[in-house]
Amino acid sequence: MAANDEKTSGESVFEMTREFKAPRNRMWKAWSEADQLKHWWGPTGCTIGISHFEFRLGGFFHYAMKFEGAPTMWGRFNYREIVTPERIIWLNSFSNEKCGIARAPFSEFCPLEIENTVTFTERAGTTTIVLRAEPFGETAEERKFFDELCSS
Repeated sequence: MAANDEKTSGESVFEMTREFKAPRNRMWKAWSEADQLKHWWGPTGCTIGISHFEFRLGGFFHYAMKFEGAPTMWGRFNYREIVTPERIIWLNSFSNEKCGIARAPFSEFCPLEIENTVTFTERAGTTTIVLRAEPFGETAEERKFFDELCSS
């Protein structure tokens, strides 16, 4: 994983590219179907409980991240654009149990919302997935926190 500093203002953009020997439609389902997404989304060591999943423009994916011996952390996606099977754009944030935006439990300076864009391209049965993430509506302190994460 590496940050990509393409913006002329010097602000970081997190970008990650992965290739899978699988057709694009299969990879799309991994991102667009709740029973698929819950098996791989989230940090290593957690299980995902789905509170609400509405894969549509303006819909929400509201989930609980459960770690053994630790309090549950909540997160959410708010879908902003869906172009089947090419692109998904959403705002990702920590949340409370009612799907309201909440601060990250590890820092008061982590941006409240991160805009994510994931694209899917297929060539000869191999799908390339590119994920780009950057703060959305951030304060100067939140931008600094994000930029420092990307540069480490």
